[in-house]
Amino acid sequence: MINRKQGNKNIMRGKLIKGILILALLLYVGGMEGRAEIAGDGALGSLRWSQVYEEPRHGGVVQSVCATEYYIITMENVADNPNVPDIISAYYRGSTDENGNPVTPYTLAKRVQEREWEHCNGMAYNPETDEIYVALYTNTIAENRGCLYVMDPKTLDYKRTIKVSDDYNILGIDYQEESNQYVIQTNSDGGYSFKILNEDFAVVEDLGEYAHTAKGDNFQDLAVSGDYILNFPLTLGMEIGDFIHMYSISRKEMVASEPLDFGFEGVTEAEPESLCELTPGVFLAVVNVEMEDGKSLVRLYETLVPYNMTFEPVKNIPGSEPGKVTVKAPKEKALGEKSEADGLQDIWGSISGRIKEGIDFSSMAGAIKAKLAEKEIQLPAKFVLTFVIMTLAFLLIFLSVYAYVLRVRRERKRRERERKRRRRMALEAVN
Repeated sequence: MINRKQGNKNIMRGKLIKGILILALLLYVGGMEGRAEIAGDGALGSLRWSQVYEEPRHGGVVQSVCATEYYIITMENVADNPNVPDIISAYYRGSTDENGNPVTPYTLAKRVQEREWEHCNGMAYNPETDEIYVALYTNTIAENRGCLYVMDPKTLDYKRTIKVSDDYNILGIDYQEESNQYVIQTNSDGGYSFKILNEDFAVVEDLGEYAHTAKGDNFQDLAVSGDYILNFPLTLGMEIGDFIHMYSISRKEMVASEPLDFGFEGVTEAEPESLCELTPGVFLAVVNVEMEDGKSLVRLYETLVPYNMTFEPVKNIPGSEPGKVTVKAPKEKALGEKSEADGLQDIWGSISGRIKEGIDFSSMAGAIKAKLAEKEIQLPAKFVLTFVIMTLAFLLIFLSVYAYVLRVRRERKRRERERKRRRRMALEAVN
């Protein structure tokens, strides 16, 4: 058996080892950069959608949605008529606006109805150019065939028109930040093909035609996440339910077609129109619904798609080794934006909370790496090394003090027991 003194030493040694492992983990993550990606072809099975917002429509159909740094933006096509202006709405995305003032997420920030945007079937936001690119789908104005409209994300004003092709119209669009490229889907004139555009909106790769893959007879807007393209097929009026498709860019094929369940109650007709990715794995969908009481509503639904965080050494950090590790990332909330300082506080909170509850290194590693990747925090090696040395010194001092306190307490208890024993012996001698 292990005696109590030896047991206390083992406990202290265990705490020291855990502390060193935590610091080693921070050192390891500090020299890594990461990206999020959907966790395989089966990731869309059994998605659970939560309604986060609804409001009455304004006589049209909300066709598209995208997310900028501070806003969720939707476009409602009032009519396919060049003389009827469409409606653009901006809702607060987080708990503060662009000026740092407190706001309530998903409350209306701005709404404009000043011009037509054709069918406004899809949108993509590019944070580098700070512009929104609108897939028109129709060309009620003849010269709009094969074009994109450009929108200012702050004022919601029209900026200019970009011609992509004269051979087809564009159904949907999304931006790939990693490659600085765009993915579009054409209408039937282009065989519902997916194409990759460069930063100048020239076609650099054709991914093939996908008309035969649709559960319905057309497609809605699309979203791109890593190697995958996601979209909703148009099944309205077919009485087969709603679906979500997923395509692999690298394999140039459809890899999944999953039924959708939004948990409707009192809904007589529904049409999922568009989706966008808010944070890694968190998607927002816009759905138009007709209710039993005759109301026409637009709803926003949120879901979490299983995803992985992949990390590779940062090239410019000395001592980094080739290779990578993929971990399962924790669930992230869709709403709310935080600064990098908040991100670091969250990391420390994650560590300290797990120390109190009992350390789970696998989940803690995922939490730390996901936070660092989400905030794009890259810690210089010198900073990390200094942090590790200082923290180790603090830890050793703390453990030394803790061990001293334990020794003092044990000595006091021993002396108290000895006094009681002597008092008891003295009383027995008197009697």
